[in-house]
Amino acid sequence: MATLLAIDAETRHSGCCEWQQYLEMGHTPSTRHWSNDQEFCSLMKLFTRANAVFFLAVVIVLSGCAKQPNVKHYALHGKIMSVDKLGHELIIDSDAIPGFMQAMTMGYPVADNAMLLEVNPGDEIKADLAVSEQRVAIEQLTVVQKAAPGTLPNPTKPMHVPQIGESVPNFVLTNQNGRRIHLNDFRGKTLLVTFFYTRCPLNDFCPRMNGNFAALDKTLAKNPEVYAKTHLLSISFDPQHDTPKVLRSYGGAYTERYSKEDFKHWEFATAPESEMKKLADFFGVYYQPDGQQIVHSLSTAVITPEGEIQAWYPGNHWEPPDLMAPITAALTASASGGQSHVASLPRSSTD
Repeated sequence: MATLLAIDAETRHSGCCEWQQYLEMGHTPSTRHWSNDQEFCSLMKLFTRANAVFFLAVVIVLSGCAKQPNVKHYALHGKIMSVDKLGHELIIDSDAIPGFMQAMTMGYPVADNAMLLEVNPGDEIKADLAVSEQRVAIEQLTVVQKAAPGTLPNPTKPMHVPQIGESVPNFVLTNQNGRRIHLNDFRGKTLLVTFFYTRCPLNDFCPRMNGNFAALDKTLAKNPEVYAKTHLLSISFDPQHDTPKVLRSYGGAYTERYSKEDFKHWEFATAPESEMKKLADFFGVYYQPDGQQIVHSLSTAVITPEGEIQAWYPGNHWEPPDLMAPITAALTASASGGQSHVASLPRSSTD
């Protein structure tokens, strides 16, 4: 952190106003540790090339005094619907969580994978849900009552789980250029889709998904033939705030080309609320506005050139290399005229 800020001292001295505007548009750079953006800009203007060494020392001291993430704890009560060991999540039909979210069936990451072995579908549980700027996770869990043998849980609102080989509807979106696009526009290419919103404060959620896409975009670019046959699409479920202008600024920052980005390989888009609900439901995404933030789950999919689900990744426990196998399988099957739907599942966090 300290080294990064010292290296950037001169460039941020001249570009502080642009950086301030970037933050005001709702972006949350993962390297930001300052509680007051204006204070940071004021400090930056005090330093010149001559005192760069002194600046480094100051930053080291201030970084050590940075506030620890503010963790809030919520009492969660509900019924286990399924156990996702590969996704490191418990799908829970939970009661309303006061101050956090309404009653809903959705996936909750666990802090310790051992919890996944303690429960079964149908079990009634209570848990401590920890929520911070970095993560959301169940930290403690207690089984209130084990499920009766032979009983199956009945969720309040079933979540659609994309099935391998399932045809993807031709959803309509608006991209960062304000142009209407259809998912069928990408037929003939392997399409990668993930979900986010630009104001997301949790670095382990939306910023991580688009960070993974940025790394994947660079990896694919190393092979021009594969690059030409793939396309990335990040979809925001916050259409009111994430206008085309906001999406262009946000997307250009992730590709690191900023205003020079042409978005020919990686687009950022959203959709009207009525269409977004259908789109999110199909891809197994839950989102619910809560003040200035949105409580949401995560979903990433690989779609074949024929418009079918090749692989689906719930949660954030996947890395860019995990997607290369289903991308290769989709391209190979399409080239041979056959079908090869092989779901590439996330690696265990213990690997």
